[in-house]
Amino acid sequence: MQTTLSALSAAAAELNLLVAFVPDAASPDARLAGLAADTADAVSRELARGRVRAGKGDTAVVTGGTSGPQRVLLVGIGTELDGRSEAVRVAGGVAARTARAARATTAGVLVPAGEDASHFVEGFLLGAYKFDRYKKTGGGDDDDTPVTEVPLSSVEFLVEDESDIPNLTDAIARTESVNFARDLANSPPNYLTPALLADAAVELASQYPHLSCTVLDQAAIDREGLGMLSAVGQGSGNESRLIVLEWNPPADSGTSDADRIAFVGKAVTFDTGGISIKPSAGIHEMTLDKSGGCAVIGPMRAIAATNVPRRVLAVVGSAENMPDGRAYKPGDVLTAYDGTTVEVTNTDAEGRLVLGDAISWARKLGCSGIVEMSTLTGAMVVSLGHFYTGCIAQSGPLTDAVLASAGRSGDHAWHLPMHDAYKANLKSDCADMVNSGGRAGGALYAGLFLKHFAKDTPFVHLDIAGTGMLPKPQGPFSVTGSSGWGVRLLTDLAATR
Repeated sequence: MQTTLSALSAAAAELNLLVAFVPDAASPDARLAGLAADTADAVSRELARGRVRAGKGDTAVVTGGTSGPQRVLLVGIGTELDGRSEAVRVAGGVAARTARAARATTAGVLVPAGEDASHFVEGFLLGAYKFDRYKKTGGGDDDDTPVTEVPLSSVEFLVEDESDIPNLTDAIARTESVNFARDLANSPPNYLTPALLADAAVELASQYPHLSCTVLDQAAIDREGLGMLSAVGQGSGNESRLIVLEWNPPADSGTSDADRIAFVGKAVTFDTGGISIKPSAGIHEMTLDKSGGCAVIGPMRAIAATNVPRRVLAVVGSAENMPDGRAYKPGDVLTAYDGTTVEVTNTDAEGRLVLGDAISWARKLGCSGIVEMSTLTGAMVVSLGHFYTGCIAQSGPLTDAVLASAGRSGDHAWHLPMHDAYKANLKSDCADMVNSGGRAGGALYAGLFLKHFAKDTPFVHLDIAGTGMLPKPQGPFSVTGSSGWGVRLLTDLAATR
């Protein structure tokens, strides 16, 4: 979908649909007065009926008049300040969904002034997202006509105050980066193998002069001794990759490698569970097991597009966990990049193996703190559901910064303990550690396992098993599949910490 920004008046916009924000039915957006007289009268009559209740997210579509937009979509939002940013995002998402349901091909949005502007734009673009690139119409096997179910192809954000344009430009870049990550995560496993994900990261880096990408192929992974990452992928015909993205801002930010923050993500492009194979019900959803890695690549796009004045490192371990004669097995002992030996007790606890080596690689490259994100445990889905992500970390400045970014960005997180008392369940009789600590407190054991590889580097583990991959929409700007959770949080963290 094409997006543009302008200061056009409502009347001048020749659009299928004009979206107007209604904070108060008694005083709607003043720019509506610039519509053709018959359209403005129709809007006034609709507001007088009271069906668009301010603050309730209600909508109404008014047919346009002789000139200007063909239809006007009114969206209630209210004037309350408590929880304002999320309420405005929701209103934007409702507007986008309603615009698509109305089959608008072009839409103009009367963006409110001030802080509401970027939140509304963000919600609209998130709500307009749909992953349908592989759909066909007609129902026949030979019908190659592209789907036209949701025809919204362009949106023009009409600003009230031109001084808002720079902030809105950044908001668009950030939100398009969320949708970029969603596209990657939603891609079928035969269309996005570890090698193809690495290619996508290389292509991304080529678009920004201060963003670089280095990829370790299977031979390099083996040569460098990333034994856990290598083992997870050895049962697949698709070789593993370690993807490294580095952002070095164009202006001297006064930071060194030791000051830069590192984002680490897991991108298992398909997870069968390996020899500890998963049940068939729902296994097709395991293409989304790459969501954490994709949501680490996404912020690097946003950071580069908005020229964040801070050095940032992203490391993504990518593999395909398949069972065959070469697959790693329960009982195997693996040697990690840092020399730790790990007894495999469950091959379906593969994500922490991929991540352990990726975390060690981030430490090798140099960073002041590590924030890792992954769809890691079913235990997290049971404990927090699909709205809050588990933030498993020791208390400290990095954890505080992550939770603050969660609050600002709308990527909600809840602090859970990372206590040494849980380490006893990771003991092995034949190696330094086991890779699975058991069912009770499973998400916490996984976090402690990963913390081992961060050593003394401040570390935060974000388990997005419930929030990164959704079995059904959870609100007006989410869809079944990838939510892109974490892109907004990590972008905010890089920009503000």
